[in-house]
Amino acid sequence: MANRTKHLTAKALATQQAVAALQNRCLVGRKWSVARQIEFICSCSSVAKVHTCLEPGSPVAQLYFLCLHGRNKAKRQVAKTALRDLAATRTEVLTCLPLLPAVAAICQHYAARRRELSAWKPQRRNAYRQLYDLVHYLFDEYGDVPGWVIEAWATGQLTQQVGMARLTVHLGSGQALRAFRGLPVALTRRLEHEMRQAPYEYTFVQALRYAQLANARALPLLDPVLKSRLGQELVPDDASWLTVAAFFRDAPMTDPWQFEPVCEWIEQCRTVGVDGELPQPGFSLKGRQMASVLRQATSWHQRTHRARTYWGCNLALSSAWVGLPITGFELGGAEGVRIRQLLNYAQLLEEGSAQKHCVSSYVYSCLKGRCGIFSLSVHGARTLTVEVLANRQIVQIRGRENRRATEREQDWLHQWATAAGLSFSANT
Repeated sequence: MANRTKHLTAKALATQQAVAALQNRCLVGRKWSVARQIEFICSCSSVAKVHTCLEPGSPVAQLYFLCLHGRNKAKRQVAKTALRDLAATRTEVLTCLPLLPAVAAICQHYAARRRELSAWKPQRRNAYRQLYDLVHYLFDEYGDVPGWVIEAWATGQLTQQVGMARLTVHLGSGQALRAFRGLPVALTRRLEHEMRQAPYEYTFVQALRYAQLANARALPLLDPVLKSRLGQELVPDDASWLTVAAFFRDAPMTDPWQFEPVCEWIEQCRTVGVDGELPQPGFSLKGRQMASVLRQATSWHQRTHRARTYWGCNLALSSAWVGLPITGFELGGAEGVRIRQLLNYAQLLEEGSAQKHCVSSYVYSCLKGRCGIFSLSVHGARTLTVEVLANRQIVQIRGRENRRATEREQDWLHQWATAAGLSFSANT
């Protein structure tokens, strides 16, 4: 009975207070509306105070740390105004954990808003859709901020090679992309135009690559480039890779998926050296033939045991694939026209040798089902080589030494396309 009158130790007292705080938080914080929670964190001066009533992992508790903690008085005041205005709209964005960094960015740039938030109301229940509408409403005065810039708010990629929130505010005020301070590369008017056309799901670097390739008339290389290191980051000699893209562009019937392996071989030549040679920092493709470049790059990849990963070198001549579900074509009589799909490595090699182009480099893409290679012959003589993508689109047509198809050959191809359900790309 005497223990009842004993004083608690400091440790026991702290434990008791912590338990009381937990009970209070569970009973009080969870019952508050979002607007009241926002008002509460705006009155707090520390994270510890916030946690007395709100669960540490709750969205609004995290908003305190992201938007208010450690800010000076002026910035805290702007952030408080933004949070209160957002709470008044009853948007779902405030309680969606993945979107909290975007809310923090809104608070940071709230003073630069183009419109007052009091006139905005969410039109959809989906938090992500609300965020898109919200960013457009607050910062995009003229409605022409590219989709890939807005998309960065929802994908957690506001910090890239440039600050995407700052870029949104800059573009939303009607200023040019090329005038944005802090760009990692200088942009021309043409590059800016192409970057604005890039798909909405792209990052800044991917949009830049899209623009560079479009400007160089080399968009068929887009997928291989974006899958390579160049699609993820800017490299020290960033401008030099465009010469490689131009080299591929000017060599029809060359598999674009060999772009990255060739780039790696070039980097090896420049920085380390191959075949026992010293590094050649000024190594260039100028004056070289694609067949020679592919042969040397293939040899290097074979020696470094990378071939199977990249393009399936060391394949047996009998290596075969199922092919695309596309029918061939025959036109009997005096014309004797036949179009057939090439279905093994040996056939690709024979086609490339007869036509004197690099179609054999497509072996990896054929094995992966990315495309199909078809051969058009007249009375048994090879005349044209045709590349068809898996989406049933004809993208390349080349004759011997990469000549263009004649009008008569084009007519045969159109007959085949009609019968087989194919289409032609804009460049064919």
